[in-house]
Amino acid sequence: MDSEGDKGQISTTELHEHSVQLVKRPRFEAPSWDQRAPPLLGRLWISELEPGMKLRLADVEDRFGLKSQALLPAGVKIALVMEGGAQVRYGECDARLGPDEPQRALIVALPDKTAFTRSGRVGARERTLTLSLSPHWLSRHGYASSSVTCELRRWTPSPGLLALGDALFAQRFDAMTPATRLMLGGFARLLAGEALSLAPVEAPAPRQRRLDPLMALIDRGEARGLDQKALAKRLGMSLSTLQRRFYQAHGEALGQFLRRHHLTLAREALERGAADVEAAATLAGYSSATNFATAFKREFGASPNGYRRRALAMAQRGR
Repeated sequence: MDSEGDKGQISTTELHEHSVQLVKRPRFEAPSWDQRAPPLLGRLWISELEPGMKLRLADVEDRFGLKSQALLPAGVKIALVMEGGAQVRYGECDARLGPDEPQRALIVALPDKTAFTRSGRVGARERTLTLSLSPHWLSRHGYASSSVTCELRRWTPSPGLLALGDALFAQRFDAMTPATRLMLGGFARLLAGEALSLAPVEAPAPRQRRLDPLMALIDRGEARGLDQKALAKRLGMSLSTLQRRFYQAHGEALGQFLRRHHLTLAREALERGAADVEAAATLAGYSSATNFATAFKREFGASPNGYRRRALAMAQRGR
């Protein structure tokens, strides 16, 4: 998924569409704000650079002192404040971040769905880079999907990482070329590498490693079109064992994970202009485009046609 708001006003609708790519049930409130006026100035951009790795860039000015609340999925969040400040709360863990604060970067391990709050100030500017790593991504790269409890650690980014991060704010990402995707992927991996080494997340337990063959099937696209019973047979275990092990390792049902994973692949194809809605429905494993559209809107807060129109408009602007 690649999306970027234009320089200028960010409407409530745009903010919501942006947020649902990362969180569940986003809510926004502020004193003297009627929710019709654009709450932010600047731009927001997000891309899923590889399955389970999402990079978000925020270069915004808060018009009303916005309070944002949402439910974060399990996984790891890495935040780096380049300019301004951020006051955030993950579950019971509070943090203030910024160049003028004791720390400007943090890594948070979330064992399960976790409440999140961000408190803004009227007129405050913020430049922030946030990397979200799913349990799937973490397991694939040799890390535990989460800690036992919500755990927040601060870390100090290297001067080189800060210079690269600062340079991203001078870029426009209207047209996501292969070269641009490689550049962003390289930065995201460097950010993940520094944060995970300076504030390490533990290695996965042996029972989590038992699911490596399943994750390999998913990554190769071989799970598409197979129901859970067929997957269990392919892996040489009972359906109940597969479902139990997956839930223990990732904190969500296997069916829910597979549905979201395949919908995400379809969304990316729509935004790259690589598929129309019917082809995207097939990619996600739906025989009915109508059922696909319903599931897509429930997951991402917008219709497949809306995402495709945005992709075509962005490609046109990038020419």
